[in-house]
Amino acid sequence: MTYRELIVLLPCHSLEDFPTHHEGDDAHSLLASWSALWHPALLATAGQAPTWRRVDDAPTDVKDRLIVVPSVCVQRLPSGFAQRVKEEGGVLIRDTSNREEIVSAALAALPPSPELPSPQSPAPSPELAADFLALGYCYLQIELLTRQMRYASNLDETYFKTTAVAAAQAAVAGNHDLAREKLSACFSVLAEERDHYYPVDAFVFDLNFVASTTLGEPLRTELAKPSPTNLLISADLVAQMSAKEPETIAALRDALDAGRASLIGGDQTEDRLPLLSHESILANLREGLNEYERLLGHKPAIYGRWRYGLTPHLPGTLHRLGFKGAYHAGFEDGKTPEAVQFKVRWEGLDGSAIDAVAKSPLDATKPQTFLSFATKLGESMDSDHVATIGLAHWPGQASPWIDDLRRIASYCSALGKWVTLEEYFAKTDHPGQLERFESNRYKSPYLKQAVIRKQDDPITEPIRYWQSQAASTAASTTTALASLVSGKNAGDLAQALTANSPGPRGCLIINPSSFVRRIGVEGIGLGSLPTVERPVYAADEHQAAQHAVVDVPAFGFVHMTPGKAASRDKNTKVLAEDGVLRNEFFEAVINPVTGSLAAIHEYKSRGNRLSQQLALRLPGANQKPGDSYRDPDESAVYSVMAADSMETTIATTTLGEIQTRGRLLDLNGKRLAGFTQTYRLWRGCRVLQVEVEMDPAEEPRSDPWNSYYCCRFAWPDELAELTRTLNETRQPATEKRFESPHYVEISDGKSTTSILTGGLSFHRRHEHRMLDTLLITRGETQRKFRFGIGLDLAHPIHDAISLLTPPVVIPNSPRPTSGASGWLLHLSSRNVIATHVEPLCEDGTVRGFRARLLETAGRPANLAVTAFREIKSANTADFLGNTIAELKIEDGKLRLDMSAHEWVEMVARW
Repeated sequence: MTYRELIVLLPCHSLEDFPTHHEGDDAHSLLASWSALWHPALLATAGQAPTWRRVDDAPTDVKDRLIVVPSVCVQRLPSGFAQRVKEEGGVLIRDTSNREEIVSAALAALPPSPELPSPQSPAPSPELAADFLALGYCYLQIELLTRQMRYASNLDETYFKTTAVAAAQAAVAGNHDLAREKLSACFSVLAEERDHYYPVDAFVFDLNFVASTTLGEPLRTELAKPSPTNLLISADLVAQMSAKEPETIAALRDALDAGRASLIGGDQTEDRLPLLSHESILANLREGLNEYERLLGHKPAIYGRWRYGLTPHLPGTLHRLGFKGAYHAGFEDGKTPEAVQFKVRWEGLDGSAIDAVAKSPLDATKPQTFLSFATKLGESMDSDHVATIGLAHWPGQASPWIDDLRRIASYCSALGKWVTLEEYFAKTDHPGQLERFESNRYKSPYLKQAVIRKQDDPITEPIRYWQSQAASTAASTTTALASLVSGKNAGDLAQALTANSPGPRGCLIINPSSFVRRIGVEGIGLGSLPTVERPVYAADEHQAAQHAVVDVPAFGFVHMTPGKAASRDKNTKVLAEDGVLRNEFFEAVINPVTGSLAAIHEYKSRGNRLSQQLALRLPGANQKPGDSYRDPDESAVYSVMAADSMETTIATTTLGEIQTRGRLLDLNGKRLAGFTQTYRLWRGCRVLQVEVEMDPAEEPRSDPWNSYYCCRFAWPDELAELTRTLNETRQPATEKRFESPHYVEISDGKSTTSILTGGLSFHRRHEHRMLDTLLITRGETQRKFRFGIGLDLAHPIHDAISLLTPPVVIPNSPRPTSGASGWLLHLSSRNVIATHVEPLCEDGTVRGFRARLLETAGRPANLAVTAFREIKSANTADFLGNTIAELKIEDGKLRLDMSAHEWVEMVARW
């Protein structure tokens, strides 16, 4: 028999309602059933292109007909239809999602025929046959796209189908060149049809995710394909590939050299960027870019990452590192905001911007992606500045339909031009509109991930990071300042300050921070207390241990020597008595029954500013199926505190300390944990320091955001606004769960209360006037924590950094040659901090310094930078060392205008 007609039955009345909503095997079956009929051998024997019929209007004449029925239509076939087809000499293929099986079954029913290849004549190659099948898929999608774009078809059906049959006959006859020529004509007709309603290029990019398990053969297969592809890969994975898969690294280099592949990445390791400092992010990117260059000879021009971790601070950093674009999308847990447009101009918090893809790609492993491809492309054509489709998958795991798209793209761009993202950003127009993603639109999964993966110390890992970061910053800054003072590479600032000094010996205190610090110092080791006069604010002793409060200049020092007489004022009250800590600014009342902080009172106004207690939170009873939703906060159960003792441990005119001990109990009196809570207050300080030690008896449950030990804070005003820190800058805290490693500020419009978190990063707001700062979740081994509570702090970031940065105290040091107090660098705007300082050396001689400055409060700064030596010239630079702009020098002061949240590198020369 020969086929007189090729028919596919569909569950629709016209292509207007073609069922693009199906998923899985049903979607696969629809595409397979349609496109299999375009095999060249079938076209040649039928002498005409395939047609489609409604399944509820099946053909009555079935003799010599090939009828294919996708799985979604099998149940709708008329009873007895299959038997009738068989008896009347037709062929019915049904309920399969495999295109190769459909083709094999259809060809098997054909007897040898002059029109079909014989063993002596060359059959169409599998590659050429696959091109015909791709033509069938392209024809369907163009027809659907035309309707999606609300246009009537303008396709010359007669020419298109006649040419397709002629191409098939040429292929069957072994004339492959003629077959490809006519195939090209068919694809050109389809491209011309699309150009009627969208005459500019649409773009498709293929995104391969790469993991340590996909570095071998699957990835090499992807890299060998002629169509452009993009690899989302971090530098540490490139290093793994270089060590374990030399063939793959060679294939990747070849693909990059040929322009067939593009790198998307930048990070050395995909760390938790929202919980890091600007300096750590920069160091990670620099290390990563160097690793790409070393191993591949190429660096990624497009930034992207698999793991959640984008922050609104990134655009400025990426721009200054030379990136040309970014992929702003999340691929794992967590929520990353998407834009309305596919390609946007991503604006950072500092006003810097970089081109970015800001929509998630389609899942290329699912057949429904390719069934609804025309719908998605049409939507992009309607709404996007640049019509774009992204297809993402792991190497070797894409749906076979992606190969049809690749084949189509090798003939025409009717369904999109395939590009690397590097080419995409270079050749498409800049978006006309900036897209700014505010910090509260990002939802982090870090805590939940850490507990699920059974990582150690999910709470204290960020604390240790910030403590280490503060220590390393202090160490590198003092080393840099030592070099500036000595004029050559030097490591010891104290030695540089006191070299050849004949001055008296005493206690040297160094401030490596870029802001003035009022520091409480213990164990100063002097023969007698220092005289209380500037810069010494207060001094006293407890049990023969001296302590003092000292105002140390920014990037400066103070040298204290013994006073000539006792400095203690007998009329000054001690700071701790009867369960109350008090100084010039406020008093803190400790509850003797619970051991908690009952209240903080400011002298200028009435009412409690903040209360604090320790608690174990446990989720309430599980909701039953059918129950209406209840907020977990409504059913959560909290423990209560019971104090066993309260003791005043230090009571001097300079320092007060009260310690409470007790238990956490459930509502039935069961002991859940023991606690020790120590409250400290220095004279002249607006921060109450609190140290907590827990002894848990009850382990929190596995959900870390609903079961944890915490510090609970409460304030009186339900309308108070909260702010937090992100990458050391001030951001609104409007979400119920958020991260803030430095501080949480509570403002009622008249006053502010700051919780200095000391690296405690995870916080949950409860109702409108309570906040839980998480201390212990499942997997946490640390039992000691430290935080602070500050009232009306002008710049809480300063106090937050100070809490993390112990003072540099050097006993028995000679007085510096420049005097008892001094500074080396000065920033005029307190909302700007220096995150890095290094000497500018040439031929072993220090010629100036380089510094990176960060605006932290979210407001512009007109900054003047002064040094202990006169600055002759200065400029701003990007992170590649290129000069951006020269800076003005007025009266020896460097002038720099900074925008809100800007992070800038400046170079100053003596």
